[in-house]
Amino acid sequence: DNYIEALKTKPFLLLAGISGTGKSQKVKELAYMTCPADKLDSTPTTPGNYCLIEVKPNWHDSSELLGYYSNLTGMYHVTDFLRFVYKATQNPNYPFFACLDEMNLAPVEQYFAEYLSVLETRTVVGDHIESAKLLTKESFEGYALSDEYAPLDKEVVAYIKKNGLSLPENLFIIGTVNMDDTTHQFSRKVIDRAFTIEMNGGELAAMFSDENTNALKYRQDPVS
Repeated sequence: DNYIEALKTKPFLLLAGISGTGKSQKVKELAYMTCPADKLDSTPTTPGNYCLIEVKPNWHDSSELLGYYSNLTGMYHVTDFLRFVYKATQNPNYPFFACLDEMNLAPVEQYFAEYLSVLETRTVVGDHIESAKLLTKESFEGYALSDEYAPLDKEVVAYIKKNGLSLPENLFIIGTVNMDDTTHQFSRKVIDRAFTIEMNGGELAAMFSDENTNALKYRQDPVS
């Protein structure tokens, strides 16, 4: 209930705790709960509405998430995160969960700056929520749609050239956090924009229960 209330209020959640407490598993569990087994290119091991992104210590700008234009190839480098955000825009009836694993191995406010700023622009318009653009169509005006693109990447770039890319209302970002001497402290900018749930409680034995083991399976009647 705490997870869902937090995500419905603001779609950015931090799960903090020591290693092995099931933080990333909880994100995948939400995806299994809400995704039909035969939809969104789901597989037995990975729901189609779930994306795991391993944050690396050398991330100091947004290019690893939002991509970049290469003058050498004359093409825009499309990332897994960008493909996932596009997929969420094309399937508005399903929630999509992106898990940024070990989010604070790199300075979050550096590689995640655009998302943090756009998150604050979310506003209710009619019966849905809109946000400013993560990527504007104007910034893609000079990028040609080369035949060298993979089919999906060409589709993503064509969509951004025409529409830009906003935060889909059905996209939820959940970062896992392990505070030790290998990680970075969070700035006020990050903490101000996220809900934080600590998973260092006294119920860790429940991770090994039969109910918890069966959580990573598709449901006959997915949760809406």
